[in-house]
Amino acid sequence: MMRRRFAFAATAIQMACRSVAPVVVLVTLLAGCPGGKRDPREPESSGSARIDDTAVRIRIANAEARRGGGLTELGELALHGAKHERLLALRGLGRTGGARAIEILRATLADPDRELVAAAAAGIGLAASLDEEDLAITDALVAALPRPGSSDAGAPVVEALGRAGDASAQRILHPLLAGLSARSAAAAAIALGRHGRRKIALAHDARDALAVATEHADPAIRYAAVWALSREHIVNFQEPRVLGVMSALSARVADVDPEIRAQAVAALARRKLVKQTAPALEHALLDRDWRVVVEAMRALAPERPAAVAAAFARQLAALEQGDATAAHAIVEGLRALGPTATAEGVHAPVAALRTSVTTAAKVPAIARGWIDCLAAVVLLRAGVGAASGAESINRCGNDTLPAHLRLPLLAELVTAKVETVMVRRAALRTLLAHDDPRVRAAGLGALAALWRDGDDADHRAAVATLVAAIGSEDPIVAGSAAEAAHAIIEAIGALGGDRRVLDEAIVARARGEHDVEIASALFGLIGKHAIATGADACRRGLAGHPVLVKAAAECLRLLGETPDALPPLAVATPPSVDITEVVGKLVRWRLATTRGEIVIALRPEVAPWAVATIAALTRKRYYDGLELHRVVPGFVVQGGDPTQSGWGGPGFVIPAEPSSVLDGAGFVAGGVGIADAGRDSGGSQWFIMHARAPHLGGRYTWVGAVESGAKPADALLIGDRVITATIEITPR
Repeated sequence: MMRRRFAFAATAIQMACRSVAPVVVLVTLLAGCPGGKRDPREPESSGSARIDDTAVRIRIANAEARRGGGLTELGELALHGAKHERLLALRGLGRTGGARAIEILRATLADPDRELVAAAAAGIGLAASLDEEDLAITDALVAALPRPGSSDAGAPVVEALGRAGDASAQRILHPLLAGLSARSAAAAAIALGRHGRRKIALAHDARDALAVATEHADPAIRYAAVWALSREHIVNFQEPRVLGVMSALSARVADVDPEIRAQAVAALARRKLVKQTAPALEHALLDRDWRVVVEAMRALAPERPAAVAAAFARQLAALEQGDATAAHAIVEGLRALGPTATAEGVHAPVAALRTSVTTAAKVPAIARGWIDCLAAVVLLRAGVGAASGAESINRCGNDTLPAHLRLPLLAELVTAKVETVMVRRAALRTLLAHDDPRVRAAGLGALAALWRDGDDADHRAAVATLVAAIGSEDPIVAGSAAEAAHAIIEAIGALGGDRRVLDEAIVARARGEHDVEIASALFGLIGKHAIATGADACRRGLAGHPVLVKAAAECLRLLGETPDALPPLAVATPPSVDITEVVGKLVRWRLATTRGEIVIALRPEVAPWAVATIAALTRKRYYDGLELHRVVPGFVVQGGDPTQSGWGGPGFVIPAEPSSVLDGAGFVAGGVGIADAGRDSGGSQWFIMHARAPHLGGRYTWVGAVESGAKPADALLIGDRVITATIEITPR
């Protein structure tokens, strides 16, 4: 997940065989293959005792962390080590990436040992997901699919065809949807959904097969098919065959599985089918599962805002009766209603909601604050109320919502042009002059909104403010300024103005910037807006962190330069945490939050560096008192940032340790991961999933799952806190 804002589960798609190129044989073989639960990367023992492979895992983890410095060691182990060493090293090569790693992984696809083939395919999927490169490896993966009589895991190969395969892989994938194996069908559907995420168009036969699969008796297949259709890369939404899946998706809004219902609602919205399916979506507003209601709120707000507003009373009643997750539905509905606040039927229910929530003593204070303030924004956008936006936002929440969460709502009012230019100017000054950098950052994001309606003085002030912010020592301010600069530059281009001073500030900061996230944002500005004087800064980035190398190469491409061959994989230094204390151990992370205790079972065998980092930071009381700074209802809750803004970290980065179907459940509801801004840029920020998110697999580091405390985890809102965090490490 993105470090700032930031995406199915392996258990649903694990399969146990591998087969051949002919489609009919492939479907037949995958249908009947037996599977086992032993991790093939654990060494086999002739007796009942498990061999201790802790030393090997530590060795390979250290080689992974050294990246270019450990590539030779990983390659030797992958080619010549004992089998369990080879299996672990193949995963390490996928995480490391680079031409030599891909060469070894490709060669291993032809190995006679099917477990090694599965590990190599998984590694290829990881490399493709991390670097988003075209590896031109589809034919080799197809050839690695199960052969007649084989009986080992085919899931990693199917998964890799989704992560690394091109459009030609669909001729192999879509027949699996109608096969006898539920596991292979779900895996194939997820793979087709990954193609959509990668902007690979679905073949008509594949889309039709997915539509049929939405009716399958197995919920794992139905979910995977609906998810794939929700992620389809669509150019023409009105094409008849694209519209043809509407009835299949609409039927799933009434599915018995709540995650399928929620995904179906989201799919209809993404495919621009809300008007045609409004009755089914309005019924979803009454759903028992909060995630379904959230998706229905989002989908209906632009087209049926009165229906969304009318649903608030029911959700508030549920919230007062102890259903803390109902707050998500109300908050998300209010956020979605902003652009349609003036519609008929919105004002009265929102005003009633605001009146009721202020006296709802059983509703948690942070929820009351959010609901009251967001309702105030909707009413202001509707033109209701005598007070100005600044007055309303200053008073809303009755001190239950702190200023750094409340005042940025003013930026929405400035952007939405709710009030006169003079009033909006004053609101913007309030934001930009605030002591809290998070509030100033919100003001920077609203600068462009005054450009069209303001005068020359506004234009000069906006550029001067942005230039100063780009040079700020505060990463929250500087990073937010880099993001805000896009809109200002576009406004200058559309309406005229002098951007030379702004260009100079961008280039000057880019030349000396060491923060990976800020530097990559600046490279993006230089490339997108053709700031030719910044080319040298982008060239320097080619020798930096992997995130910078990628951003710098794209910058130069946009400037018309074709970089020479990218530098070899850089040697990295492992972070200063002790993986030996967690590898081979049982590790539990206890988070005492303002909503209750959450216990997370961490997985050091999958992500030793991430788990060791969590353990080390927890012992330093690093997480105690930190806010949850990001909540996307129905998706994730995110915390662990010392700046509580999304821009912060522990002062070091950790290697990416993404996983495959071989590693465990992954990003299902309750799954826990490490947020980052690209390869090897994670640190202290973590997230918990509200629901399945197949697209995060292979890209983000999965560290474990919520063992107990799912209800408190689901209830968390922005502004809730981790009171204390503790770590428990015991022998396995």
